[in-house]
Order: sequence, then C-alpha cells, then structure tokens
Amino acid sequence: YRYFQTIAMLIILAMLAGCARLKSIPSLDADGRLPKSSYYEKTVHYGTTRVDKYSSQSLIIANEDRARNLYRLNTGNKGRNSVKYGRAKVKIPYIKEVGGTSGMTLTHLDHDIGWNDFISTILKDDLLIFIHGFKTTFTNAAIRCAQLAHDTNFKGEAVFYSWPSAGKFYKYGKDRKQAKDNFELFADFIHDIASRTDKNIHIVAHSMGAYILMNSLAILDQRIKEDDSILESRRRKHNGEIFDQIILAAPDIAKSDFRQLFLGLDFTKIAHKLTLYSANNDYVLKLSKIANYFITNTGEDRVGDSSESFFLINDVETVDTRQEIPPQFFGHSFYAEYRSLISDMYILLNYGTEPDDRMLQKVADKDNRILWLIRD
Repeated sequence: YRYFQTIAMLIILAMLAGCARLKSIPSLDADGRLPKSSYYEKTVHYGTTRVDKYSSQSLIIANEDRARNLYRLNTGNKGRNSVKYGRAKVKIPYIKEVGGTSGMTLTHLDHDIGWNDFISTILKDDLLIFIHGFKTTFTNAAIRCAQLAHDTNFKGEAVFYSWPSAGKFYKYGKDRKQAKDNFELFADFIHDIASRTDKNIHIVAHSMGAYILMNSLAILDQRIKEDDSILESRRRKHNGEIFDQIILAAPDIAKSDFRQLFLGLDFTKIAHKLTLYSANNDYVLKLSKIANYFITNTGEDRVGDSSESFFLINDVETVDTRQEIPPQFFGHSFYAEYRSLISDMYILLNYGTEPDDRMLQKVADKDNRILWLIRD
C-alpha cells in the first residue's frame, strides 16, 4: 500500500511540475485573446557600482519590506570602487507593446552573488550588455535592459551595468562626476567578460552611458597598445575585433570632445560595427548642452542631437530618426520606444545586417557624406 501511495505521490508531483513548466505559456481565453494577466519573467544579469546596505540576499521585490532594501541601489549615492554582481527577474506582460515598459516590474533580485557565479551563468551564448544614461535608477535600468532584450528578440543573455546615477533631472552635474568615476571600472567590467568568452558581445550605451563607454574603450585600447597580449585570443578569433555590434543611442558627448578624444581609436579593431542613433527632437540633449555650459564652460551640441547638424565620422554609421518620433520623455528614450528603430536594432543585433540591406533610407548630406534615415 505504501509503495502504491509513494508512486501516486510521485505522479502527482510530476504533474504539478509539468503545470509549473507550462505556467510560462499563456492560454487563450474563450474569445481567443491573451488574458491581460498573462506574463513571463525575464532574467537579466548585472554588475553595479552602486552602494547597497545588504549583502548576499535573494529578494522577492513584491514583498514591501524587502523592497525597501532596494532604496540604496535606486538612489544616487557615492559609488564604490569595485563592482558587485547579481541577477534580476523582470515581469513582462505578454500584451506589452513593442517599445513600451508599461506593466513591467522588477520581481526578484539575487544580489552580490560574486564574480564566479555571475560569469558562469552568462557564457553559454552571445551577450547583450546595456549601460544606462543619467537620471536612471537601478530598477529602471533592469527594466530597460529586459525590454531591449525582449523587444529585439535577442536570444543570448542580457547584462546591464548600473552606475550610481541620482535619477534626478536637477542632479545632472553629480551624474556626470559619477560617470567619470566609472571609466576604469566599466573598462574592467567589459574586459573581464570579454576575456572569458569567445561568443559575440554587443553593447548598447544610452546617453551618458555612451560617455562612459567611449572613455572605457579608450582605456581598453591604450592597455592593448601597451600590452598586445591583452584579449589576444579573443581578438585572433574575431578578426582582430573585441566586440561585435556597438550601439551609441542618443550619446551625451560634446561633438568636439568626441573628435578630439576618440578619433585616435581604431574602431575597426574595437568592434565589428559601431552605430550611432541620433534624433533632431531630443530635448534632453538640448538641455544637456545648456547644463554643460555652466559645468564645463562649453555649451556644445551633443553627438546624439542632429537638430543643427548630423554627426558623421569614419567607421561610425549614423542612423537618424528625423522628425518621425513622438516627443516621449522629451524624445530622449526614442532608441528604445520607437518601433521602427527597435526593428532596426533587432536586425542589427541578431543578424549584423549592413545598413544598405535594412529598412533605411540612404542619403547624403551637403558635404556628400553618407548617412541613413529610419523609414516607417
């Protein structure tokens, strides 16, 4: 009797386990529609230099008491001089629109899991690394990373790097200082990951995150010039390149700074392709120009702002939206909210397709330099 009882219990448990596995596959309602409650959880991995007040904890964010532990990660605080690693789960509604984050929430956090645990879980496939811009909390960075991976149908693992942005418009100057403090740290972050995998690594950097990325790439480039053995095996297997696709989305970098600081870099050895997404109605970048007048005494146009002129340089493919995008969030999040641009990123990240073979309009500026415009 006990034998049959045990067998029956195992069968029931197996059935329940099967139901648990199928739970992520939604069922249509009586009208053949997806219920509004249907969702699944996307796991994204992260490195952060934000200071926290807890260590080695697995947090169910839906629990209000535990959610308070996110406060230090979400607020602008003094950054640490080392990176902590973790995993986050983000709830994504099945009925979410492409480009939207409505209904997306951070549901679970495994924080401070250590480098070995972090790196061992992201090596099996290609990687998408996202670095956010200013006025971004840790939670929003996790959600944006999950949204980009989901909407571009990226098949590999998604990773985000969260530096201690204050998450406030009026703390732009503080964010800029924190960004500078992360140049070396982010260079170490992408170097350490690249040294452990031969898979393709793509990087999407938004706004001030692009400012960090470009300076970190310059640091990495200088290290290789001083020691050619750095990432030698990876570069040999990837035709001399370290990364695959690098996307600068609305980069908050002064145009003259980009030319002076980064044109000495051989972009063809850093990445297979470097793409710039710009717009002419990104009002946050217009405000950044004013803010930098008081911070650096140079109120210059930003690389991602094409309202006055396009930013065109060798080995960087400029893709501009022109006046197609609505001014959501003053236009600054267009790279992740505009359907046609998401579609372009999907083709670029998954297939590496050249601009001429994507849904882009090839044009020439007044100096006969080539760029591409997004087409609906």
